[in-house]
Amino acid sequence: MKPSKTELSRQTGKHQLEEQRERILAAAEQLFLQQGIDKVRMIDIAAEAGITKMTLYRYFPDIDAIAFEIHGRMTERVTSTIIVNVIEPTLSLESARALTRKMIQNFDKLRDAYRYIGMFDSLYLDNFTDNSRLPQTRDKLRRVLPGEYYGIDERINDHPEGARFNVIVSVVTWFLQKTAMRGELTWHSEIVPLSTYLQVFEDMIMVYVEHCLKETVDPKPTDQQYLEFPVRSEKKD
Repeated sequence: MKPSKTELSRQTGKHQLEEQRERILAAAEQLFLQQGIDKVRMIDIAAEAGITKMTLYRYFPDIDAIAFEIHGRMTERVTSTIIVNVIEPTLSLESARALTRKMIQNFDKLRDAYRYIGMFDSLYLDNFTDNSRLPQTRDKLRRVLPGEYYGIDERINDHPEGARFNVIVSVVTWFLQKTAMRGELTWHSEIVPLSTYLQVFEDMIMVYVEHCLKETVDPKPTDQQYLEFPVRSEKKD
């Protein structure tokens, strides 16, 4: 059964709305990366997208809504690159090793994504002082982040290697974001190329992961075990 003219018109209109929304986000992403999120106004995005300011407000209520939406898209860009065809997304140390290696080795490809997420964190998450807005901010992030992030906090708490996994991935993420944000100011010697710095950093992370893996195989004694000295029995005549 063929769709009615009304249904066809509805589908066409929906498609046009989605295309317009994508054009707005593409324009905003370009401006955010060029000027910084805090320097861009709604009127700038409207002009870049070739629409009126009034039309822009029909899609997004404010600049924050656009910034959060692009944050989700950038995060998806990172996860789709480092997770697909690499490993199952578990919280093991082996997963941390494979993920972080992919994150570092794909720096050039993901540089804009790292840079944007770094700018976003600096603006919206660093020096967060208004605790009354914390639930609202978390809810906004949950709505735009990829599905892999749903329930990640609970999974980290429940997994025996969750804490180390979280710290390792977070440290690598922070380093790559700062590197992408600062560009040529990140390293101080013109003789040593960025690729060398990234390789040294990767080597450091891999050494630590190997150390953690060795501990899981041959765990070090606990403080209590250090205190439990063997008692020698007295010789009987």
